[in-house]
Amino acid sequence: MQKPTATKAQIKKERDPEKVAKVIKQKGYPSGKLPRGKVLHHIKPVAVGGKTTKKNTRVITTTKHKQIHKNRAERGKI
Repeated sequence: MQKPTATKAQIKKERDPEKVAKVIKQKGYPSGKLPRGKVLHHIKPVAVGGKTTKKNTRVITTTKHKQIHKNRAERGKI
């Protein structure tokens, strides 16, 4: 299990709606909002120091997102 390295303030900063909307726009969604059934997934989790950047995020389906986190939990990576 990866230990959290980010403080609550850092996590709040990385999950700021304006910052998230900016990255979503960079990903090709001009409205800054994702279509229904899509989420912005952090490759390196925010809790362990991941940033909300174009490089560290990807747009995936909600179903795929749940599966990724389920697999991480089973492997002890969350």
